[in-house]
Formats: sequence, structure tokens, C-alpha cells
Amino acid sequence: MPRLPPLLALPFLALPFLAGGTARAQPAAGEDWTLCRRAIAALEPGSGIPPGLLGAIALVESGRAIPGAGRAEPWPWAYNAAGDGNVPPGKARAVAEVAALLGRGVRSVDVGCMQINLQSHPAAFATLEEAFDPLANVRYAIRFLNTLRSRTGDWGLAIARYHSGEVVRGAAYYRRVAMAQLGNAWDRGGAVPLPPAVAPSCAAGYVATLLVGGPEEARRFLTPEAQRRPPSMLFVSPRRPRFACLRGEPPRPEAPRPGTATPGASPAVAAPVGAAPVGAAPVGVAPVGAARPEASRPE
Repeated sequence: MPRLPPLLALPFLALPFLAGGTARAQPAAGEDWTLCRRAIAALEPGSGIPPGLLGAIALVESGRAIPGAGRAEPWPWAYNAAGDGNVPPGKARAVAEVAALLGRGVRSVDVGCMQINLQSHPAAFATLEEAFDPLANVRYAIRFLNTLRSRTGDWGLAIARYHSGEVVRGAAYYRRVAMAQLGNAWDRGGAVPLPPAVAPSCAAGYVATLLVGGPEEARRFLTPEAQRRPPSMLFVSPRRPRFACLRGEPPRPEAPRPGTATPGASPAVAAPVGAAPVGAAPVGVAPVGAARPEASRPE
């Protein structure tokens, strides 16, 4: 597997890459910010996709800022035509605008929660109405991601190729998805497994992990011996992530239904954000700067 560029520095989590991605903000009325999340929640269990991955990809692909909320959510009516991102206020307008583009000969158009490219996936949807349906859009993304995972044998490479077959573009995209997952943990605390390239930093039988959150969150991941240590030794502030080597394997996603790909063990994405191995013990906790994690639209 090729070596992939380092993950972006954690301070950049605060940058607004989630506040719109490639989509250009427009006034919108009657917005439903939950459609993509609800579709993911309905389809992710048993899909074979690592928990949290679909949400991170959707946020990178179609995320836009919620006015006045200080956060972003995937927008189901987003589309990108030849690099020009748009976020119509409703489905009918999105369908009409994309239909007009196709009528003018524009072929490369990414649509919906997961930004499926209509040129690369001509058989994905029977109609534009179906293409913009959140459930249909997410369902096809699941199928495509599982196919990529089967081809590559690695979730990191599958994520990169979901966006592009070009190594550099795919690796940059992988970093954005990883940052979206880290952003989720940043909000509520948790454990985020790191890519295989970081594994040599830990002894055999331990998994390189970022712990995010304050002392109360930390107790979820500590053995009784570790709990007796002053919390300040582990977390300088509630928002400062720490590098740790956790005993055991990252938690595996739910077993897939027959006919779907079996999840791999790419620690960067194969474990749900906010989870940690049962009985995990932090070893050699150090500032996140002590390690340089490395990692790898639908085509």
C-alpha cells in the first residue's frame, strides 16, 4: 500500500472546511437539515461501512453552514457541476437546475448527500428525482464504498478512491474525511484510532489512538490503575487531544449482511468515533504533536 501524506495538524479542526465544502451558499427556505443524517442513520447499521464514515463523507461532500448555528450539516439538494458548487433551497429546484445543465450538455454533475457523479455512475439512479432522494443517494454510496473496499482491501484507499483515482487528490480527500471524524470527537470527546502508519509508535498489541475530551471523558477509557492517576497528567485542557497506545484491537463495526464487503481493519476509520476497546489502558500518553499520523468524490 503506498504511503499517504500526513494528517493535517489538529488546530485546523477549527477551520471552516465543514462550512460549505465546494457548495456555494444561497438563501434557502423550508430547509430540512436532518434528511441526510436520517438517511445515514437508517442505512448504516448492517451496511458493512465503518460507523461514522458515511456521516463524515457526507459532511465533506455536501456540508454547508447552518445560518446562526455555528456548525455544518450535509445538504441533500447540493450539486456540483464541473467544479461549480450549488445548494438550491429545495429538491424541486435542484432537479430542475440539474436537468437544465444536462440538457445543455454538461455531464459531470455530482448530486445529493453523498455527491454521486452522474457521468461516472450512469446506472445509479433511474431519474433525477431518485438521485436527489437522500435514502437512494446514501444507499448507492454504501454500495460503491463496499465495492471500493473489496477492490483495494483497505478502507483508507477506498475513501480516497471514492473521491478520485488520482493518488494526490485522493489522499487530500482522505485527510478531509479524517478531519471530519476528528471534529465529531472534538465536540463530545472520545477515542479516534489512527492510521496504520502510526502503528510502529506503539508496542505490539497496542493501537495508536487520539483521546479527545476532559477528565470525565478520559475515565471511560482507563483501567482502575490509570484512573488513580491525576487527570491533569492525561488532559491539560478539556479540548486538548492526547496521543496514547491502547491495549487491544479497535472495535469492529457490525457484521455486514450477506453480499456486502467485510470491513477491514484500517484504524483511521474502522472504529466508531467516541468508542474504545473494552478495558483499554493508555500507555505513554503524550501530546498529539509527538506523532505524525499518515493516511490515503465518487469518480
